[in-house]
Amino acid sequence: MELSEIEIENKENGISMDRRYLYVCEGNTDEDKLKKTGCLFVIKTGGKYIRSEIIKFLKRANEVRTVVLVLDPDGPGRLIEEKLTKSLSNLLVVHADKKKAIKNDKVGIAEMELKDVKELLRPFIRHDLTVDENLSLEDEDFFDLGLCGAGSREKRDKLIRKYDIPYLSSKNVEDCLMMLGRSKEDIKADLNND
Repeated sequence: MELSEIEIENKENGISMDRRYLYVCEGNTDEDKLKKTGCLFVIKTGGKYIRSEIIKFLKRANEVRTVVLVLDPDGPGRLIEEKLTKSLSNLLVVHADKKKAIKNDKVGIAEMELKDVKELLRPFIRHDLTVDENLSLEDEDFFDLGLCGAGSREKRDKLIRKYDIPYLSSKNVEDCLMMLGRSKEDIKADLNND
């Protein structure tokens, strides 16, 4: 799908094109490969299956930004796609050429050459690089709010529960809050409310 088609489809569905995409892949190596191509916001399903916590978070994130599925061209990838297609609205699906995704008897995005992944995601990456979205948080904001370092776990846990964040580490929680477009002021208010 060319970017102009994506823009038209998103406008018809009421989705703002002023935010970067959120990419969903299957595993750690897939996530690494997508980030190397320029994808900023990436969530991994954890392999063949997708945890319910991930789906809950993606539903929240889908209210803020368009989700792009970049899954392996195999049975488990199709099952995850089917589940997410039923659970989310306004999402886009990128299908990799299976011939380019096979290496050493394995099938997947991780097996693709980086240049092929870049070509596959070119219209999406171009959008992400040109969109004028200011990131909602800076690293020092997270520190100022007491969400990293000693004694920060309780505060992070409050945000994890509030926003259905499927991760515990401070870096992953920070990334998820940015995916949700939460600002320092939003988070400060959330932490102060019981």
